[in-house]
Amino acid sequence: MSAVRRDGRERVLRSLAGETVTPTPVGLFTWEFDYLWKVAELEPWQLACGDHESWHQAHLALLDRHEPDLIWYSGGGSCDAPPQLVDEDAERWIVEDGTGTRFGLHKQSLALYELDSGRKNCDPVGEIATQADADRLVPEFTGWSEAYLAGLSRLIDEAGDRALVMPHHSPAYICACYAFGFERAMEALLTEPQLFRYVCDRYAAGDRLRMRQWRDAGAEVCFLADGWASCDILSPAMVEEVALPYQRSIVEAAHEAGLRAVIWNEGDILPILAAEAAIPMDAFAFEQPRKGVETTVEVVRRSFGPRRCLFGNLDSELLLMRNDPHEIGAAVKDQLRQSGPGAPFVVSTGSPLPSNIEPEAVDALIAAVRG
Repeated sequence: MSAVRRDGRERVLRSLAGETVTPTPVGLFTWEFDYLWKVAELEPWQLACGDHESWHQAHLALLDRHEPDLIWYSGGGSCDAPPQLVDEDAERWIVEDGTGTRFGLHKQSLALYELDSGRKNCDPVGEIATQADADRLVPEFTGWSEAYLAGLSRLIDEAGDRALVMPHHSPAYICACYAFGFERAMEALLTEPQLFRYVCDRYAAGDRLRMRQWRDAGAEVCFLADGWASCDILSPAMVEEVALPYQRSIVEAAHEAGLRAVIWNEGDILPILAAEAAIPMDAFAFEQPRKGVETTVEVVRRSFGPRRCLFGNLDSELLLMRNDPHEIGAAVKDQLRQSGPGAPFVVSTGSPLPSNIEPEAVDALIAAVRG
């Protein structure tokens, strides 16, 4: 790569403020340990169950290798001690983290689960049939862990002006869907809407504290991931009635704390673009076209106007997996064309970088943006 850039943070902030920035800022959308383990030259299990230092060095490895203007903060690890590989076979690794908890990690899917219980982080919290169940299973948010916040502050300090560091969370509607489990959540939306909203409100009650703690840790922008406010799951009317109010409230909480807010949505968002644009988010990010829905930068730009920042939706899967620099360069050029001359924009992928992407493909993306 070229000489280390020192202005990435400022360039992203200017784009989020609606300014024209040349060349366009570029961010690397990562989620949890996916892809980070590869660029850090670790085995997947070493980061999936990793200690604080491993996670910190993995984020820095992403910054040093690719020099993006923006990186997503995915957490600070489980403890101070590194994990140990206990056993492995053709299908999985068995790992003990520094707290003594044992996990299984599937080699093909990289799905992580607690070995004794089989539970995954995304599993339902339990059977929520009453408000009393919700009170018991969805505790009041009392703050991010000290390790999480320390990791965020440390990364922000060490990234400095090179890149903006952006933590992420989800609006309460998404948290409630995970708490219930997908099928039960969809059922509750129709048959027990008061109970569903009660659970949403329990999660939303912690948003102001979440944002204040991020601000105090040094964050300036947050990424708010809403994966199910989609018209291939719910009707447009139901999305606007149930999901979007929680996007609005968490954006308001972010702004109250002095943070800028980026909303990310997936699936068929075409029928709700005008409603999304009415939420005072600072930038809108969206999935690459899937399920036959042609969600393009050009279409989204028409709803959000020429001065609201958009995050691009390059194909993080098929495009980058093919690893053809000419094809990647053409796709980047087309995204910039669709956004429009001078319109605030951050080149990014529509979904997180998966683990089967080679770093050379990401290098090609960065090079295409910076010419």
